Amino acid sequence: MDEVVGREALRIMEEVLCVVQAAPHDTSWTAYESWEAAVADLRDHVERLRRDDLTRLSDLRLLFAPTASLQELAISNGWTGHYMSLAERFDGLSLG
Repeated sequence: MDEVVGREALRIMEEVLCVVQAAPHDTSWTAYESWEAAVADLRDHVERLRRDDLTRLSDLRLLFAPTASLQELAISNGWTGHYMSLAERFDGLSLG
């Protein structure tokens, strides 16, 4: 996997994590059991990317898919526009 792709995926996920952990989120429409579980999952993704571990990129593809947990989290918590911008950046990555 291209190092540039990994760095950009990390920047995107750090931004997602920053938004989600800034305040408790309603997770009712997501696969997450709680806001804390969502934060823990996102932190795990960020930590893996920081270590150049790209083994969960397929999970990130699913996380950013339409109507997946991340989009539902954004819609339910008022940051849909920001999410759409991040999702567009993520979709623009060449993930192979």
